[in-house]
Amino acid sequence: MNIHRRTAAAVVLSMILVAGGVAGYMIIEGWSLTESVYMTAITLTTVGFGEVRELSETGRMFTVAFLVFGIATIGYSISAVFGYIFEGQVSEAIKLRRIRKELKKMKNHYIVCGFGDVGHVIIEEFLRSGDKFVVIDRESERFAHGKEVEYPRVIGDASDEAVLEEAGIEYARGLMAVLPNEQDNVFVVLTARQMNPSLTIVAKAAEGKTVRKLEKAGADRVISPAQIAGRRMVATMLRPSVVNFLDIVADRGDMAMRLEEFRLDETRSSAVGKTLQELNIGKSTGAIVLTILDENGGTRMSPGSEAGVSGIHLENGDRLIALGNEGQLARLEEFLTN
Repeated sequence: MNIHRRTAAAVVLSMILVAGGVAGYMIIEGWSLTESVYMTAITLTTVGFGEVRELSETGRMFTVAFLVFGIATIGYSISAVFGYIFEGQVSEAIKLRRIRKELKKMKNHYIVCGFGDVGHVIIEEFLRSGDKFVVIDRESERFAHGKEVEYPRVIGDASDEAVLEEAGIEYARGLMAVLPNEQDNVFVVLTARQMNPSLTIVAKAAEGKTVRKLEKAGADRVISPAQIAGRRMVATMLRPSVVNFLDIVADRGDMAMRLEEFRLDETRSSAVGKTLQELNIGKSTGAIVLTILDENGGTRMSPGSEAGVSGIHLENGDRLIALGNEGQLARLEEFLTN
């Protein structure tokens, strides 16, 4: 039985014990409620005061049994309470120590600032993708239930440099500022950008003026949940088949197809300088290249060209957005790094 169940059992047993004692004296001796409560109290506490009235033979036998059961219950309750206090603290200290060791080894991970509704969704996605992450939140209670206990986390203010250092911001790949208070997100972005200029930062905002502040503070992308929800609802109404397809692609669970991004490096890939048509990627890997982005994130697909995306010469730093199943995308990654 875990510590929480033991503590709950101790509370329930104590309540049953007191109620049983009061009821027993009222039924056996015919005493009033006040007299029965008093007798129950002095029996359990063993303070040595005299009996309320002379006990009958049955009443004395009941008192003996009640006292034995009471001492056992009180002993169990005390051990459960102390166990809850000390075992919980020791267990938490061990977990935090293990987490700190893990954080020191982390590299190329993501930092999630805020463990609210949006933070939960982000973490679920990271768990599904297998990417490394650490969560920062002020409220330690948010990590106290279920599997969240095992999440790599730092308790503290995400805009505090010491807290970000503990989360490994120097070696992090990206940071997501999704705190409930938008001004807090601004401070987090500002601090994070100063500490790691090359960090990719994505922040949440609801108001237009906050979007501009976050961009000025150093956020690479600012996401408005309200705008995304509104556009998604309209798209679902007007283009349901497209939305259903995107849902399938975005789902990393049991669905076969997904989107992936591949960055070209001329030191590792012989594909640089060639076109998709020349490489014949579709036939070689089975994956479909949907578009090509330059190193600044701009699209290189030319809708006016007859060759379309297949006729564009690939350049160093280009990113290919491809669609395929796990095997096809794995072959494409191998193809692009040879």
